[in-house]
Amino acid sequence: MEYSKDFIISGIHVGEHSFEPEAVIREIKERCIDRGMNFVTIRTNRETVPAEYFYKWAEFLRDNKIYFIFLYTIQHAPAGRVSQLTKEIVSGIKEIAGEYFLGDMIGEVGSSYACKLPGYYIPGREEMPKQNARDMQEAKDNYIKKVSTLIEIDKGLGIEKISSVEATVLNSYNLEAGVTIPMCELMCGNPEIVVSALRGSAKAYSCPIWGTYIAHEWYGGLRHEDILKRKRLNLAYRYAYMAGSNVFCLESGDEEILSYNYQFTSDHELCKEYASELRSCAELIRSDARPAGGPIVKVAFAQGNLDSYGVWGASSVWSQFDRPEWSYGAPEQSWRIFDEIGTRRAWSDVANYGEQDLSALPAYGIYDIIPATAGAEAMKRYEYLIFTGWNTMTEEIYSNLEAYVENGGNLVISAAHLNTDSSRIPAFSPVRGGKLSRLLGCELTGDIIENNYGVKFVKESLNPYLLYPYTENKIVDPIYSAGNVRYASVKLTDGRQAAYLSDTFFEDSPGVAPAIVENRFGKGRTIFLTSLDYPGSYGAYPLYRAVVREIISSSARECNIKVICTDRVRYSVYILGDEKKRAYLLNTDYDLSALAVITKEGEKREICLEPLELRAIDI
Repeated sequence: MEYSKDFIISGIHVGEHSFEPEAVIREIKERCIDRGMNFVTIRTNRETVPAEYFYKWAEFLRDNKIYFIFLYTIQHAPAGRVSQLTKEIVSGIKEIAGEYFLGDMIGEVGSSYACKLPGYYIPGREEMPKQNARDMQEAKDNYIKKVSTLIEIDKGLGIEKISSVEATVLNSYNLEAGVTIPMCELMCGNPEIVVSALRGSAKAYSCPIWGTYIAHEWYGGLRHEDILKRKRLNLAYRYAYMAGSNVFCLESGDEEILSYNYQFTSDHELCKEYASELRSCAELIRSDARPAGGPIVKVAFAQGNLDSYGVWGASSVWSQFDRPEWSYGAPEQSWRIFDEIGTRRAWSDVANYGEQDLSALPAYGIYDIIPATAGAEAMKRYEYLIFTGWNTMTEEIYSNLEAYVENGGNLVISAAHLNTDSSRIPAFSPVRGGKLSRLLGCELTGDIIENNYGVKFVKESLNPYLLYPYTENKIVDPIYSAGNVRYASVKLTDGRQAAYLSDTFFEDSPGVAPAIVENRFGKGRTIFLTSLDYPGSYGAYPLYRAVVREIISSSARECNIKVICTDRVRYSVYILGDEKKRAYLLNTDYDLSALAVITKEGEKREICLEPLELRAIDI
């Protein structure tokens, strides 16, 4: 069957532990070409590289059809220069190599300037981000300015393609600053979150490709000889492939391992295993021919405006250390909702409904994380958009949300996400003064209700696939109480109360405050949680968790392809054309086989996956 095949390249990183210009071509031949790969990153150091080496490399790489990119040319520039590259060198490389030259890369700006602990900033080695920011907006602006400075240097040299390799989920800010090819590092943080944020940001900014650096020597585990670390390397490649990565690069490990006081050369068993994984990835790319267009994604989470939670690295917002309120708090703890995705509900959870347990993964298996500042066109790709983390609301974002819902989207948002105040200890100042009835079906009165009540659901959702824990007569225990929460007092207009605060088993009076308001607006719907406390706060989290988990389940219920599997299995689905699709199923279990059942329009197919196995199934 003919279909459009994806652009995918894989290869190695030259210069992680040592860099000798005269040895680069030999190293590329032995480590990349001889292993069937077609991509290389060349990381220069602070010593000036003579221009003729760049031209020799470009000619060799072009002749062997190897795509290439440079790294740390600016951040590790030779003394007295802004970059290892010059306008003349760049012009020569472009003329020689053409399409195979993928430009220059800036390294780890998110972790360096937004997600480190204060002790990392050693005078003379790494500059601490500007301190004493007035608010989240100023801190974010300082970050964009710093990254933009690096990008402008590359642009001034004539480089149009600019990449960043990012160890955090802050790729959206790098793209805002001018990056064109975003990449991430695995295994910094939870790779499923990091890759989802990278993929979502790349789509929001219409990036032609995005990629994955496998920094496994440093971040796959601290004990190099550990068997599970070695298995994890296999999974890192296969998960990134399943998730849609276009570029694969092994940072180090195949040529030597020099971390954590280990010293292994290329002939050591562990280095040979890294080399084996390189070959295996190259063979997978050659043999599978993954369909173009990326995996189908129906559910997206909004990474809020000015949110700097990095998933990995530190616990101070925007690397601000001068005041205690900059420490991670409830907004950042809201990101723990992603720990729920991929985990089936416990058998004792009575709020799990349906003919099958579809509570682990959303429709088609994966989700995106997109910046809240993405335009309405980017949002409309998704059937569901769920806010999490910090968000400073703006008129532009709110207008885009209105357009998203009016055109058929389903929005989940809390009162905390509507605040326009960017102070770290904000006063509540809702967008449009709280006059939000068109989108939310209610207006915010300005009053605050604070209690530690549970909730009762009074109606089924406007979405027929979303099954609330609802009873007809309301004589039922209130659920999800966990501590004090501040709620916005609301006046219902076109919306309807889906859940309300309660402290009694018996039916409550009509005046009890709404905890959830649902509204139909245009072709879409909103689910509005009235909590003024961020979802990560201890008291607010159980209800938010329940709603998000039910949305995950409902998206899977209404999907025409359903996968019933253990929560060690991950999967994605691509379009082949002619109503046919290809599913990729990955068993992430190190030791045990896993059974998965795929159903489509009544047809059922059982697949048994061996430990660590990735399998493509055409449906």
